[in-house]
Amino acid sequence: MLSVSFSRLGLLVMGLLFLLPSDGSVAAEKLKLVTEVWPPMSYEQNGIPQGFGVELVNLLQARLGQQEKINVLPWARAYSIASSSANVLLFATSIGDERESLFDFIGPIATSKIALYARADDPITINHLAEVKTAGLVGVYRESAGAQLLALSGVNNLLVASFPQQSAKQLLFSRVRFWCQADLAVKHLLEEIGAKEADVQQVYVVSEIKLYLAFSKGTAAELVLSWQAELEKMKNSGEFSRLYQHWFGDLPPPLEHQIFWHKNT
Repeated sequence: MLSVSFSRLGLLVMGLLFLLPSDGSVAAEKLKLVTEVWPPMSYEQNGIPQGFGVELVNLLQARLGQQEKINVLPWARAYSIASSSANVLLFATSIGDERESLFDFIGPIATSKIALYARADDPITINHLAEVKTAGLVGVYRESAGAQLLALSGVNNLLVASFPQQSAKQLLFSRVRFWCQADLAVKHLLEEIGAKEADVQQVYVVSEIKLYLAFSKGTAAELVLSWQAELEKMKNSGEFSRLYQHWFGDLPPPLEHQIFWHKNT
């Protein structure tokens, strides 16, 4: 995967903007915006999209003169749309082997730990991921980063759900022994089902990941660069940090600037 430094990126942006047609056709290109039900990153409340990622994307698209609706969908459906059509923005997502050939990524917009959680009263201790294979079922949600990471590590004793809240319930009702989830979302997901953080314990960190805005293959490079340029401005001005702290408290915001272009296959 190709990473572009931002001293070079600035020159590239300027060059591309200079070459844009004068009628603004590229700037006018509209993106379809899709995300998942994954609070506090993205969710719906009374039919209105909410969350850190939703606020961030709305601020960015307003800067770019776009006012498209954000579609909050089950992750598998959102991913299917974004991986099969041009001009789709999917958020928030990590970078994986399969995704490298399907998306261009800008960010990061958040950092998180993908971890295994057990019930608080479970005496289990996990020192190596291999131990999970014989310890009991792991609740994951379909096409999630956690599900993919576990499968790649040979952990196949997975119970797959369509929504992360289902996996959390399965853990609390002892239908699975482990729940695989990103730490950023655990508190909010538990609150949604009437539980609290004290009801679970983190027993193993599978991976530490960065999350990005992903643009589907076929989206104009100029459009991707225009979004990255506005995200960079937000980070440099402090607006991004204020938004991040509003949603994630004292967790440090990722302030580096990265862009990764899809791999040609």
